[in-house]
Amino acid sequence: MHRASVSRQLPFASGAVIVMLICTGVNACLQTSGQRRATLRRVALELVPPQAHIRALGFGDCVELASGPSCARVVFALPQRSSALRAKALRRTALRNGWTIKKIDDAEGGWSLFLRRPGFTAFAVFWRPEVYHLRCGGGQPDDKCLNTIDLEGSS
Repeated sequence: MHRASVSRQLPFASGAVIVMLICTGVNACLQTSGQRRATLRRVALELVPPQAHIRALGFGDCVELASGPSCARVVFALPQRSSALRAKALRRTALRNGWTIKKIDDAEGGWSLFLRRPGFTAFAVFWRPEVYHLRCGGGQPDDKCLNTIDLEGSS
């Protein structure tokens, strides 16, 4: 083969490889969006105590440059009035499902838990609605009447 024909083939081959990589990357993102959503849902539900009533489960893009969705938020109600008992119920459920409790905090407005497991971090909040003088009955209660879990994929 002549040098001239080899040197003409290299840019073409390099370009073809780049196009293949781009198409493969885009295709992988499109194929796995549903899988990422299913994984986030499954992992988030590992934290929700069995007696909870899930009010909302949403997904978002919280990690810059990560394929979406990269995070989830669960809003749920528990029968216990005490935020300490609600936090204890989630803690028990999380430990049973292999989560590590990194920090527990009892602030004036309620309890919070920071949790971790391989590939994920979570932050749970258990509000004390009485501190905010809220009435939590009715169909559209204030967010501070409910409990939240924010889950994020981590590397």
